[in-house]
Amino acid sequence: MFAAALSQSSLPVLAEKDFASLARLLETKAGISMSPAKRELLQARLRSHVHQSGLEGFASYVKQLERLPSDDPEWQTFVNLLTTNKTEFFREKGHFDYLERTFMPSWMKSKNQDLRVWCAAASTGEEPYTLSMSLGRSLQPGKRVEILATDIDTDVLEKAKRAVYRKEILQQIPPELREAVVSRGTEEIAHWVRIRREVKDRVIFAQHNLILPDPPRRDFDLIFCRNVLIYFSPATIEKVAKKLYEAAKPGALLFIGHSESLQNLKHPWTYVSPSIYRKKAGL
Repeated sequence: MFAAALSQSSLPVLAEKDFASLARLLETKAGISMSPAKRELLQARLRSHVHQSGLEGFASYVKQLERLPSDDPEWQTFVNLLTTNKTEFFREKGHFDYLERTFMPSWMKSKNQDLRVWCAAASTGEEPYTLSMSLGRSLQPGKRVEILATDIDTDVLEKAKRAVYRKEILQQIPPELREAVVSRGTEEIAHWVRIRREVKDRVIFAQHNLILPDPPRRDFDLIFCRNVLIYFSPATIEKVAKKLYEAAKPGALLFIGHSESLQNLKHPWTYVSPSIYRKKAGL
């Protein structure tokens, strides 16, 4: 116990000045806004990395970051350590009910063959794979779904690409879908499941920073950008909302988190219902 306490006391402590500098650098790089109330959180996520890097403390780490070129790999490590990746399958299920009951029946009647979807905060893959499961069961012959799943955090994207999860996630997937969308492990891997190929193959993963000006494409029919705007300042949300609009086809839908809103912000989207917006047709 004494050794553990000694080890803990040797870790760096984050001063208010250094927190302000790190918070500024994080917002510049990733758009993530951290209030002073998040000081302990930032310290907890960075202190082992700072200590293991052989630096004297957070002040030295700030100086190191400020000297680095913009493409140095340490910036990605910095962002990865400070991103939040809470997610699950069929999270906020109402959105998927809307897709299956309202959007897909209409889209199926159209002449379009390819449905292009952008999952803009993919995390460890639960959301894009849910989209593949949900949209896939409504598909008819001759129709295809292509999902671009992006995230700023390269570590979570690697986990997402593996498509392997603890078997407890089965409780998040509707019972009638489970056997069709996952393969169960046996013997020594009985505690794990893998997303089936037909679900996985609809998803393409790529690293992307939402605060960069250009979207990855400009022809999406559906955009999911859920539970990420809450980490941005109002000014950054407005910039991201505009970028998402530029990525969307006329008539495309945008889904944000149920706890998020574009109300009282400047943006081009048309309100459909809580957390769902549409791009005007013909634009």
